This record gives sequence, structure tokens and C-alpha cells, in this order.
Amino acid sequence: DCVSYSPEVTTTTVTPTTTASTTISTPEVTPTTKVTTVSIARSTTAVPPTTQETSTTPGKTITTEGVTTTVKSTTTESTTGSTLEVTTTTVTSTTRSSTPEVTTTKELTTVSAVSTTTVVCNGVWSDWLNENTPSIPNKNDVELLKPIREKQCPVATHKVSQIECEAVKFPQRPIGESKDNVTCDVEKGLICTFDEETSQKNIMCLDYRIRVCCESVTSTTPSTVSPTTAISSTTREPGCYCNQVPRRKCNETWVDHCSKFTCLGGDTYLMKNITCPSLPSKPECRHGLEPVKVQTKNGCCEKWECDCQCEVWGEPHYRTFDDLQYDFFENCTYILVEEKVPKYNLKILVDNYFCLPSIPKSCPKGLVVSYNGIDVTISTGDEYVLTVNKKEVSLPYSANGFEITKLGTITYISIPDIRTSITALRNAFRIRVPEQFFLDNTQGQCGSCSNSLSNCTRKNGKVESLDCCSQTAYDWRVYDPKKPYCQLPPPDVPCTPTTPAPTCKPEETICDIIAEKPFEECSKKIDLGKYIKTCHFDHCQLNSTVDCSSLEAAAMACASIGICVNWRPFTNEKCNYSCDRDLVYNFCRKKEDDSCVNQLVIPGRKYPAAMEGCFCPDGMMLAENNTKCIATCDVCKPTLHMEIIVKDDCEANVKVNQCEGTCFSMTKYNFDINALQHICQCCRARETEEKSVKLQCKNGTTKTYKYTDIKSCICQKT
Repeated sequence: DCVSYSPEVTTTTVTPTTTASTTISTPEVTPTTKVTTVSIARSTTAVPPTTQETSTTPGKTITTEGVTTTVKSTTTESTTGSTLEVTTTTVTSTTRSSTPEVTTTKELTTVSAVSTTTVVCNGVWSDWLNENTPSIPNKNDVELLKPIREKQCPVATHKVSQIECEAVKFPQRPIGESKDNVTCDVEKGLICTFDEETSQKNIMCLDYRIRVCCESVTSTTPSTVSPTTAISSTTREPGCYCNQVPRRKCNETWVDHCSKFTCLGGDTYLMKNITCPSLPSKPECRHGLEPVKVQTKNGCCEKWECDCQCEVWGEPHYRTFDDLQYDFFENCTYILVEEKVPKYNLKILVDNYFCLPSIPKSCPKGLVVSYNGIDVTISTGDEYVLTVNKKEVSLPYSANGFEITKLGTITYISIPDIRTSITALRNAFRIRVPEQFFLDNTQGQCGSCSNSLSNCTRKNGKVESLDCCSQTAYDWRVYDPKKPYCQLPPPDVPCTPTTPAPTCKPEETICDIIAEKPFEECSKKIDLGKYIKTCHFDHCQLNSTVDCSSLEAAAMACASIGICVNWRPFTNEKCNYSCDRDLVYNFCRKKEDDSCVNQLVIPGRKYPAAMEGCFCPDGMMLAENNTKCIATCDVCKPTLHMEIIVKDDCEANVKVNQCEGTCFSMTKYNFDINALQHICQCCRARETEEKSVKLQCKNGTTKTYKYTDIKSCICQKT
């Protein structure tokens, strides 16, 4: 956003005098006072000022656990939020209660009559929701309730009764004061329609967010918006409340910015910082996966969580969440993962195809990842294609809850909100979901993410023996209009002994690497024999065309338990990994590349398990457009601004570029000239063009005004 909002706020600080009233024989103690400024969201509307006498009246100080917090608020005209002076007095003696003497001072003060609107929620407020962000191509902003209403208020006896809307940049400013054409409606949600005439210097809508109140429809107390006009920034309701939005009852507690607040009434709160317990030692997760550090629900502390992992590779071979391994050689599309009871709307399909026309064995060609109504399809066969809702997109991609990057031949798909990741190679896939969200609630060819005994389960819920997964896998076939031969219902395949693995003439293959030095450390922790067997199987069937996928799967399994394996140099260039541009191959990266965005270094996210792929060289980061690696976050580029040109009695709004950024500068001692040498660069215009605009004059005429606009910028020496 190119507009800043800085309301004038006048804060009067009154230095309190506190005397501790103690029991007999307790010495007088001098209190220590700590002053902290806290912002409480408040919706105010200024009305014409009045003059009155003000006085300081005695107030009762409530002392709890030796800490008293008194909040005083002052509001002036045009103020959209109150600045609160929080005075915390710590008394080391045992304090019961006291009523201090207060001298009344009369003086005439001009204040503003303020109308305060408080949105009362008789249920539960949701978190702030921000699904869409305006951009230059799409200057509007919408936060619609229809797609999220049931998720935010899932109980049948409850409904969304209230909505609050605010700009992300101005969280305490009523949207009515915005210059945007914006509506906030409990039936529809928030809609901002960009209008160049009314939005003044903005070049798009502000970024808005909403939250909703979910309450019981059987509640006898209706939700209302209660406006009260008084010479105060405080709205009183019957009963004991704190002046907080949303309104808090006395003794009610809540967490905000990792502090725990307790309402004591009016403008008085008890505030304590949340203390995090020490992080315990790493737990042991099932099947040897490394545990992951995650934030607790309040976002203030950390804890350990375990994940479930499913792998598909080769012809293909499957390793389920419960560590069962089986082979399934049919083509068509199948459900790998879906929820038994939909909670997060996640489903993952695998698209198999026959690798070679003469051999009735299939390979995984692609995945379809569905989340919250968005379908991401990745084809890794002969031609790499990635689409979102059937439209091809460029990478990296960040929208609709997905974060997708391409690391050379590997595509990494992340869904941060549910801590789910998918790693896709040409003929190998890894799916990782957290027990935190999916424990005992998955089904499909990947089986169940559970702590119970492993099993093979049909779609109707029937549990079969552990050697029947190759047959129950048929049950998860889905309709695919592109494959007419797959439209029939999947056959009810009975459990029969699996066909023995084919044998071929013994010869040295790259499969043997799994049993050799590169994998030596990993083989001490997990059984890699299954990957050797599948590698030999694929080699005999397909004559080494997919041998690499078994080694890739073995290396990913090792990375999942915290051991990186640099195996590709031992394959005689049969499994090389190529990188584009100035990226370099790294077999063990634990986080994404840092990136330079708006002259700020944005740290890369941590991977749940170490990844191989193409990354920037050490000490470098991705440039803002993600097309090259740069050593420093020095950005010099044209940025678009809205300006108002005023000449005499004529004016016009015009969008102009200006060069902004930070360029290289250095000072060093030069031994050739025996003096300090200064090397400075400025962000200057490199290319310009002449433009003109018609100014509208007050007398109804127009006037042409010519100016120079910037096309590109460059760092140049001064």
C-alpha cells in the first residue's frame, strides 16, 4: 500500500502516587512502577467539541498476586484508537486493598464528544481471516463468508451473527474512514471495489481482513450493536466488563501477543507474560521418522510432533503410513490419501500409466492434490506440467493455501496451514502429513496414519490380512474421463498370494549402491533391503529405466530420520541431477533459500525433512523475481506511485514511477592514494520517457502538462 495513516493522538500521562496499605508490623515499602503502552481496539466517531470541568475522583485499586495494572485512556478528535497508559505497581509486601487519597483539581478542558460503537458477541470470535490480497492486476479485495461460513461455525445449532472488518495496515481504524469503496456485511462478507476517483492516492484497495462471531441460535440474549454517545471513550453495559473490543467480562481471561490478560473491570487488567515450559527431549516417532518442532496453539511456545509418511516409487511400489510395503502395477487414477471424516478437505490422487507399451507394468506419472476446493495437478512423465484448477501456473507459486517451488527435477508442494508436504520426482513421490491433524483419520492406498496395528483396508472399511494390500489397492480407483478403460467400478479383487518377484541374470547394477558405503550409516537405523529388492525388480522388468527411483526413495527415507546420503556421484552419471541458471545442486538442504523482497531478507521456511535439489550457492539468496541468486539485498527498481499534479487552478491525478532501493556503498583506506576512498552508488533512473497529461481546470477547460517518467532504474556511482 502507498498510503500511510497517522491519526493525531494526544496522550496525557498522570504520574500516580501509590501508598501500600499493609498489615500490622509490616514495614513501609516503596513501590516500583513500570509504565507500558498497550493498544486496545476501539471504534470511535468524533462529534463537535464541548467544554466541561474535569476532576480526578478517587478510584479503587485492585491488587491481585501483588501486581496492580491500571489503564487510563485519552481520546482526542479524529482518533481511531485509544492510547492506553498501563501503570503496573509491584508491591513486595502483603497487600490487601487500599483507597488512596486523591486531590481533586478543577480545570476547564476542551474535549471531543465521542460516539463509541461496540460489537457484542454472545458466542466466540474467530481468528482474523485474510484469504485474498489485492495486487496491481486485481485491485479489488474480497473476503467472502460463503466458502468459510460452515468452517468457522460448524455446529448446526450455531450461526454467524456478527462480523468485524478492518484494514490489515490500520487494525484499529473503522473502515468507514477509509477512502475505499468497501462494504462489511454479515451475510456476504467484505467487498472492496477499487475506484480511482474516490481512492485518492491509492493504486489498489487496501488489504482487509475479517472475523466473525459464532453463537447459538437458541441464545436468549440477542446480539446487538449498541451505540452510546458520551464525553468519554468508554461504553458501559450492565454488569461488570472491561473496556475492550471484543467486550470482556470481569474475571475473563484471554491471550494476546503471548501475554495472558484478566479483566478486573473498567480499564483495569491483570497482565502476565506466558511462560513456556522447557522443551523436552526428542520423542521417538513410529517408523523412525524425525520429530518436528511446531508452535503451540497460542503461537507462543514450541512442542514436538510426529508425522506420518507415505512413499510411491518405481513401477510402482508403495510404502504406507503404517510402514507396510506392497506392489501395485495397474494404471488408472487412485486415491492415495483422503480423510475418513472431512475436516481439512484434503485429498491426494495418483495417476499411474504403463511405462512401456510392451510391458503391463505401470509407473506413477502425476499427482492431484486437492485442498479446500483448489486442485493442484502435477505431471512428471515425459512432459512436466503443473496446473492450478486446470490453469498452468509458473513457479514459485504462493496462493490458496499452497506454497510450491521447483528445485531442479524435484517439485516441493507445501500446505503450511495443515503442515502437509508432497515431494515429487519423475517416478517417485513422498507424502508427509502430521499426526497433529490427521491421526486415525486417513484412508486410501497410503493406509491409515495411526498408532494402531498396520492393516490393508478396503473402501467399505473391511480389514484384510497384511499380504492383501496389492488387492485392496484396486478399491481406491476413481473415475477418470481421460481413461475410458478406467470408468468401470473397481473389481472386487479377492486376496491371493502375490506373484514372486521376477529374476534376471545376475549383474552389477546401481541398485548395489544401497548396500554400500553411501548408505552405510542409514542402514544401521532402518532396513533398506526393501529398496534393493524393488530396484532389482524394476531393473529386470524395465531394463534399468527406473532404477534411480528406488535409490531416490531410499535416500528420502534416510533423510526422514535425519541422515543425508550423497549417493548420486556413485551412479556413473546414470542418475545425475541438473540445475538451471546459477543454482547449484545440494544433497542436504534443511530450509528453502532466503529471498530478497522489498529490500528485506525473508528467511526461507524449514523443510520437515532435509531435501536435495537446486539452490543458491552458500551466502547468496534469491532475487525478488526468483530468477537469479544475489549476494546482497540491494534493490533499485521503479515503483509506481499516485501523484496529484497542481498547476495554477488546474490539476490531475497521475501514476508515476520513482526509483527506490538500496545500492552498494563502501569506505576503505586506499594505499595507492594514501587516503580513505569512498565508493557510493545511488538508485538512479536508467531509462526515461516523455509523457503528457491533461490537467482539469476550475473554469472547465483543460491544459496539457508534459513530464518525464522513469522506465527503469540502476545503481550508479555518485
